[in-house]
Amino acid sequence: MEYETIAARSLLSKPKYGDSWFHINRSLNPYRGCEFACAYCDGRSEYYHVDNFQTHIRIKENAPEIMRKELEKEGYTSRSKLETETLWSFLDDEDAKRLALMTPRRQVIGVCGGVSDGYQQAEKEHKITRRNLEVLYDFGMPVFVLTKSNLVLRDLDILQQINERAFANVTFTITHHDPKVKHVFEPKSSTTEERFEALKEVRKRGLFGGVMATPILPGIGNTDENMRALAKEAKRVGAQYILFAGMTLKPGRQKEHFLTVVKKNFPDQYEYIREIYAKNDKYGHADYRKIPFRSMIRGYKICKEVGISPRTIRHNLPFEHEINTKVLGGLLDIVFYQRYLLGLPWSKSKPFQEVAIRIEKGVENLKELHEHDALRGRLLLDDTTQPIVEQIMDRDSCDHLVWVEDKIKELIERLNL
Repeated sequence: MEYETIAARSLLSKPKYGDSWFHINRSLNPYRGCEFACAYCDGRSEYYHVDNFQTHIRIKENAPEIMRKELEKEGYTSRSKLETETLWSFLDDEDAKRLALMTPRRQVIGVCGGVSDGYQQAEKEHKITRRNLEVLYDFGMPVFVLTKSNLVLRDLDILQQINERAFANVTFTITHHDPKVKHVFEPKSSTTEERFEALKEVRKRGLFGGVMATPILPGIGNTDENMRALAKEAKRVGAQYILFAGMTLKPGRQKEHFLTVVKKNFPDQYEYIREIYAKNDKYGHADYRKIPFRSMIRGYKICKEVGISPRTIRHNLPFEHEINTKVLGGLLDIVFYQRYLLGLPWSKSKPFQEVAIRIEKGVENLKELHEHDALRGRLLLDDTTQPIVEQIMDRDSCDHLVWVEDKIKELIERLNL
């Protein structure tokens, strides 16, 4: 294993809004390369330009300093800076102090779980993720952590502090209940049992948390037995949700390595998996015509039966109106279910996505806008989206979302899952 300290020139990704998967606005990678060596890892692909992905780990030693500069450039002010300036002494009123921290609108930062895991082995010594969290706490930024390591327990103190000021969601990627299968595809990460126990502790500490059961490997992990066992265990440890999703396999290094591992360990599944990824889609998507069902569909059914949410949850941002968060979550549920479970064309979800983006970028209290007949004009609603927004405000759901879920149930019956 080769470790190299490098100087990052930038860290945070460009802002995005309307993320129906993780509900994050920015992401970062404290390391280039990942020692966990997961066989299916997207980071292996040529797309990310990281050679020797699992044997040469580049450590972004200056990441916390770069992130601090990037946040300040975008208009955010840290608590430590405010406390040293004369202005702070005049802000005796707590509301005034909070007001000083609320502009511009807070963005959710995905601090771990992008192209490499922020809690891989190098983190034990270098603590880049830990230092990043300290900066984000100083700026009052909400965070989302996605990891395959129980090393995150080391940082529960700072994560609890972040959760008190904004929120912190600690989510674990867990794809295989069978430890032998897990070891084949995720050889150097924490065991499945260790991850579930870590999640149990996260929830015990009052943090948000759940499970990303992705990728569920076709022909290997998408069995009812494996997926149901994961859902039951997630519920047992107090997870707020478990989201199942399939695998992307980009042509080139990622695909070649994964198929080599499958051929060696699961030879009976090799030809099947090779065939469903034979079209070499540049984004790594499978040929869904050759798959009897999507893992998300089976996962949705299992979650409903087990009694755990199949969707990541939308948390209130600091100073954000609760009604806005509720409507935003409902709209993104519609987008997610229509696109990824029903497979409807993008045009069917685009109007809901656009309204969601407007809300997330920051608008006034939707309830007050509605009371002053300003809701339609402020959100640029039409005759389709206006009643949906109003229904979500009134009853946490809407007729259209009920229709979508009914269609999912019909699909499950048709597939005889």
